Order: sequence, then C-alpha cells, then structure tokens
Amino acid sequence: MAILPASCSSARFVLRILGVAGGPRVVHLGPSGPRSKGGRAVRTNADTERVARLLGAWRRSGAPVGVALRDALAELIDGSYLPTGRRMPGQRDLAAVLGVARGTVVRAYTELAASGRLASRRGSGTYVRGAAGPARPAEGRLSSFGGGRDVVDLSSGALPGSELVGRVMQQVGRQLRAHHLQGTGYHPAGLAELRAALAARCTERGLPTRADQVMVTAGSQQAVWLIATALAGPGTSTLVEEPSYRGALEALAAAGGRVRGVPCTPAGIDLDLLQAAVADADLLYVQTALHNPTGVHTPQPQRRQLAETAARHGTLVIDDQSQADLAWFRSEPLPGLERMADPDRLLIVGTLSKLFWGGLRVGWVRGPREIVGRLAELRGSVDLGGPVTDQLAALHLLPHADRQRELRRAFLLRQFEDTREILRTVLPGWRWDTPAGGSGIWTDTGRDAVVLAQRALARGIRLTAGPAFSPHGGHRTFVRLPVWQPQGRFAGAARVIADLAG
Repeated sequence: MAILPASCSSARFVLRILGVAGGPRVVHLGPSGPRSKGGRAVRTNADTERVARLLGAWRRSGAPVGVALRDALAELIDGSYLPTGRRMPGQRDLAAVLGVARGTVVRAYTELAASGRLASRRGSGTYVRGAAGPARPAEGRLSSFGGGRDVVDLSSGALPGSELVGRVMQQVGRQLRAHHLQGTGYHPAGLAELRAALAARCTERGLPTRADQVMVTAGSQQAVWLIATALAGPGTSTLVEEPSYRGALEALAAAGGRVRGVPCTPAGIDLDLLQAAVADADLLYVQTALHNPTGVHTPQPQRRQLAETAARHGTLVIDDQSQADLAWFRSEPLPGLERMADPDRLLIVGTLSKLFWGGLRVGWVRGPREIVGRLAELRGSVDLGGPVTDQLAALHLLPHADRQRELRRAFLLRQFEDTREILRTVLPGWRWDTPAGGSGIWTDTGRDAVVLAQRALARGIRLTAGPAFSPHGGHRTFVRLPVWQPQGRFAGAARVIADLAG
C-alpha cells in the first residue's frame, strides 16, 4: 500500500476492491481521513460536491437565500445539468457544503417538488423528475456565464495569449485569399499542410509519423472528448491517474464507461497499483510529460515501466501531453511515452493553446491510422472541421515554438516565485510541492476545500476544490491555484481566503 505525499494525495489512500454485479471488480482508490468545517465533521459524497460546483455563484443580491437556491437548482434541472432520474444530494449534506441552514434546502426541495421538478421516494431519497416546462427563473446559476459579476477566477490555469498570435494574422489573410477561399473550408481531420507539419514534429521527437496518423482538433479538450466518445462507451473500463485532468474525467464519464483511479505519486502513476488494476482495463489515460493538476513529470524509468506494463496487457494508452511545453526548468518540451510505448497502442494528445493562446483552438491526436480515421468520422458529425484561420495561424506559429516556450518558462517561473511568497506570508499553513511546470500548483489547504470554495465564491473568488479532479470525489482538502494571476489581485484574494479559513 502506497502512502502518498502532499503533492498527489489529500491523505492516506486505501485500495478498495469493490464487487460490481454483472461486471469486473473495480479498483476504487479514495481518500481517507476527516473532513472538517470549522472543527466539526462534514460528511458529504462526491455527488454533493458536484451539485455545489454546478450551482456556481448562485446567491443573488437582494433575493432571500432560499429563493436564490430554489431558482438556481431549477435552472440546473431545466437545462438538464441535473438529468431526469438523478438522485439529489441529501438535504443535510448540501446544506453543510453550501453553508446554509438545512431548512433552506428543505424548502427549496419542497418547492421544486411542487413545481414537478423533483420527486421524493420514501426511504430512498429525492430524485430529479424533469424540467417543468418553458418557464425559467429570471436569474440563477447560468447568469454567471455572462461575466457580469466581478469574480476573481482562481479556478482556471488558462494563460494569457502571446502577441505572436496577432502578428501572424496578416499572413493568414493573404494565405486564405490565395489558397483557401475557393474551397468549402471543411476539413474534419484538419488541413493537410498542418497535419504534415505536426507529423514532422512528432517524428523529430522520436516517433516516426505520417500525416494520415495525425488529426487536428479544436484544442486538446475536443481531442480527449472524441477519444472518450469513440472508445470509452458503456461496457468499457478506463484507468486514470488520481487526481487527473478534470476535462478528461468529464469526457470519460459522459461517454458512459467505467472510470477508475490509480494514485499519482511524485514519480507519476503508482506502478504497483497500476499492475494490479490494468489487467481488465480497455484504456489507460495518463499525462506522463506534465501532469495536471499536480505538475509532476514522470521520470524516464517509470515511463518505460508504464509502457511495458500496458504492452503486456494490450491496453490502449492515451498520453495527454497538453502541458508538455510548460516546463519550468528546461527549455525543450518534456518527454512522454513517444519513444517507449507501442505506437500501435498509443494515442498522443497535444495542443498549441497552452503555448500560444487558449483562443487559438488547435490541438491534435497522433495515433494509428485506423483510430485517427474513426475520430475524424466522429468529428465530422459534430462540426465538419475546425476554423481554417486558426489552423493557418498554427502553421505560422510553429516555427516560433522554441522562442515562445522560453518566454512561457521565464514568465511562469517568475510568477511561481511571487505566488509562493504570497502563500507563505498569507496562508502559511497551506502545503505544496514545487511542480516541474504548468500554470498552477496543487495545494493542500488542510481543511475542507469544498466548503472553503463555496464560502470564497460568496466573496467573489472562484476556486476549484480537489474532488473536481478525482473520479471518486477524493482530494477534498486540495485546491489548484493558478500562478499566472497579477500578483496584486492574487494577494488580495489570498487575504480574503485566509480570513475565511481562519
């Protein structure tokens, strides 16, 4: 049994073997230890945390708290964020996480049941019955999407854009007029010239690649979604690192297959526990180059052993290298499994969004031609291909990747030093390990971070607590903090959080 350090675990991890009727046994790795709110236990499950996260900034100025909660939950139900048949969190659990009286939740549930949205089953709980019709509350969770509220967003690691993106747009316009406007603009697998350039990039990194083994996507998130939708449907089993990239967890969960977590260590996924779990797994999703959210880089010996383990069992490996260009202590991209894993059982995900700008929606998948073709066919039913302008911009930006990587490295390392000093001064009880790179740090708050995130949101600060990064609702004392925020703004937010946590 592995005892994990603070960089990858919220407490001790225990291996539970759960029998599931009609299916294989599941390796379920979840955190143990107390959950506390101001010194008293708060026992809630992962579903409670997810509903609280979906609610977002649900409180409304001038509205009674019960009315605001009722309307926010109604909006989630009407928008199918809480689908029909879903079991709602227990009233006491939801009240504890949201920091409201239990009676507030009871009244909200009662009124939602009266409107036909919820139904109670004696001895079983409260379930979503369905949307009540076209009538919607005037405000609620979705109003926060408009950006009208001034919120300090510490929930995202997305980086500011590079000025190089703007510089290449004139070249993009000329190339459009000369070569592309006469065509349809539909390229489900991506522009041929960009696929060739990305194939050359893979080849240079040690994995011989042809253009037909590469598919261009609208960012790495779409790449992961396509893979999950095509390969991780009902009846499949996918192993992920615990914790893991929350976008991948959402995509895999939506696909309908079983998702199982194997703990992350300071050297990557726990290889002993992986060996015990991989025999009945169809897919293995890892981030060996640079892990999100912990910032761990898997060293070469561990990467080789991981590749050998997957090969022995014939497991298809998805190596998400979206963060590989964000190393803090070296200038070149951090290596993944490209020189080690069986290329016929390996999918590599990459992106330019982290290096140049999130608004540049260019990612890719490198894999066996047959799987790449399947993904392109699936993608064609969704959007017929990404924006040609973005792909042409990517072609012009690729030659500048080395310089931009160095600029990112210097910026992130400088920001980390400033962020570290603020945390040491303002939140001295929080603990973290220095990442190998990335745009954030995985921080143990030493308290219930789900409750803290809800209290911070009421003060205009958005945090993402650890359970969002776990398939099993673990890492409850952790948050991921971005290091790129302007330091004056981050320092002010840290003081507010310290006041809430005091």
